[in-house]
Amino acid sequence: VTLMLHTFAARDRAHARQVAQGPMKSYLLAAAGLVQQYAWAFPAFKRPAGATKPMDIDLASLSQDEVDGILEHAFHRYFEESGLFGTVEDCLARVEQLKSIGVGEVACLIDYGITADQVLEALYPLAEVVRRTNAGAEVAADDTSIAAQIRRHKVTHLQCTPSMARMLCLHDAARAALARVPHVMIGGEALPGAVAQEISGLTGQPVQNMYGPTETTIWSTTGLTRGGSGVAGLGQPIANTTLHVVDAQGAEVSPGGTGELLIGGDGVTRGYWRQPALTAERFIANPFGPGRLYRTGDLVRREANGGLAFLGRIDHQVKIRGHRIELGEIEAALEAQPGITQAVVTAREDREGDQRLVGYYTGTPGTDLRVALAQLLPAHMRPSALVPLAEFPLTPNKKIDRAALPAPAQDRVHIPQAEATAQGAGTLSALSQVWSEVLGVAQVKPTDNFFDLGGHSLLAVQAHRAMRDRLNLPGLSITDLFRFPVLGDLAHHLDRAGASVTVSTAPGPAQSTTPPGPSPSDRTTAMARRRAMRQERTARR
Repeated sequence: VTLMLHTFAARDRAHARQVAQGPMKSYLLAAAGLVQQYAWAFPAFKRPAGATKPMDIDLASLSQDEVDGILEHAFHRYFEESGLFGTVEDCLARVEQLKSIGVGEVACLIDYGITADQVLEALYPLAEVVRRTNAGAEVAADDTSIAAQIRRHKVTHLQCTPSMARMLCLHDAARAALARVPHVMIGGEALPGAVAQEISGLTGQPVQNMYGPTETTIWSTTGLTRGGSGVAGLGQPIANTTLHVVDAQGAEVSPGGTGELLIGGDGVTRGYWRQPALTAERFIANPFGPGRLYRTGDLVRREANGGLAFLGRIDHQVKIRGHRIELGEIEAALEAQPGITQAVVTAREDREGDQRLVGYYTGTPGTDLRVALAQLLPAHMRPSALVPLAEFPLTPNKKIDRAALPAPAQDRVHIPQAEATAQGAGTLSALSQVWSEVLGVAQVKPTDNFFDLGGHSLLAVQAHRAMRDRLNLPGLSITDLFRFPVLGDLAHHLDRAGASVTVSTAPGPAQSTTPPGPSPSDRTTAMARRRAMRQERTARR
């Protein structure tokens, strides 16, 4: 993205304002449309009766005092917000702001009425701006983050999961790098329309939604989307692939009907290694043509245009942050615990983009459920909340009504320890407040573990950003959260390192006239955050 800005750099801000003011006001005066727009925005301007938009203003009706006031207001707005003016530091801060929203090039308009000698003299500080703003453009040799790889190799095609896409969009450097990739392909999980919309807005191109289970090696459908509400459609079948949407009796549904998606074609595998019973269940003879079909277990709706809308699962298998999870395995582990009479596990998304496993049970546990499940299940299969119920809600057919299970409230969630909440001022209570908001729990105790409370890599990125920015901890690395996931340990680590935790407040316009730029430690912190995310993904594999 290239942006053109009026430019004048000088040894000090006052001199830059003095030199640019007259020529810029003359330039603005020559553009009738600009004068009308700034007149409309000028607080002291009395709008004519009946005028509903800037172009309704008759410039000939303006007095000289009104014109002077409007031009002064317009120049001030340009100088402070819309141009490349001031000292080298002022210009650098503006360029960093532009970088963060994906601008990759700035065209400097330097000849708008300023004398030739002054324009030539201003090229010296402007050259310094160019040199310094590009000094960090080279990718560090040891930086193997996704953002660095995109820049280093001039990547044109990127494929990732929706969870990874969300994570990239949370980080400024990754967002800027992602904006350079014209072809983004997303698969592995249902693609939220909001994620596709955000990425499409960054790249200016539609996102390729890729769908297909591992058993059909590996993509079966694809479709372009610019996002929106709901979940992105699955698109059309790829070459040598057939799709069938069938009802409970195995008959194909008509357009608008819903059913299970069956996939046939060259991509269908032979079956599961040494699991003949499961193979016979999932891989069936094709009643519609040659070969076999794979039963995906996915519930879809066949659209009138031939596309498919993903509605969910017909069984109890879910996919969270790239992990395919059988809810029945977790339920069996819960029901095996002494005192538990029945258990149900669901995947909930009570906050947009934050899908979590929640376990519900009846009975009185005779052991610490979190400790017991930690010994039986990998981290990605452990519920973030365990909710005791007196009884399960039932459908009219006397089956458990999963849709009626309540959202986990903090006062109903089983948390084994009962230490007091962190209270008072200081690092501990400040961190506790941030964790509480990010994790969506009412209270966080010194002995609580970020990941045991439902935290995951995506929430870790959010928590790190909040702790760094809101608590004035610019040197905080995301690796600190992975090294010290227990609240009290992290607070002790920060206190020992001499960190000064205070709740920050954003300065108002009267407090700062220089556009804010990134802190000097942003690059180091960003690299540490990316390395931490890579370490967590490696550990999961």
